[in-house]
Amino acid sequence: MSANTIKVSTTFSFKGETFSPSIIIDLDSLMKNSTIGETEQDSIPASLLPLLAASIDIDTYSYAYEIMQAAEAVYSEPVGIAGNHLTEGKFNYPSFRKEWLDNENLTIVQTIADKHRLDIDFQEQSELRDALLDAFFEGKKFSKKHC
Repeated sequence: MSANTIKVSTTFSFKGETFSPSIIIDLDSLMKNSTIGETEQDSIPASLLPLLAASIDIDTYSYAYEIMQAAEAVYSEPVGIAGNHLTEGKFNYPSFRKEWLDNENLTIVQTIADKHRLDIDFQEQSELRDALLDAFFEGKKFSKKHC
């Protein structure tokens, strides 16, 4: 199972019947595939709607799907850092995205430090951590300009 997951569900009525689709989202996979937008918040991201529909056998070309699109998302059962961004059933994608990316970048820098046998505790040596992260970001900028 993924290190960062969250359950998204919604409830809506169509033709006198109530539907309650829900799915567990693998946030790590979504982040790696860039399907979560930087500004999406408080609604069901468009990329998840077909998955929710499929969980209750609703076709994406049906009227029921259109009704579901307007329903409010409720998030629950966070795992990993997802819990840091859940408040009263609302999931803050932008803040999750920022923390997730920060963690990914720190992991890359830590891997490089370990490769060079640098015994660095980034919690205790925050100035060194910040310097290595700055060098990492400058390298990314350089690479984009010159490659």
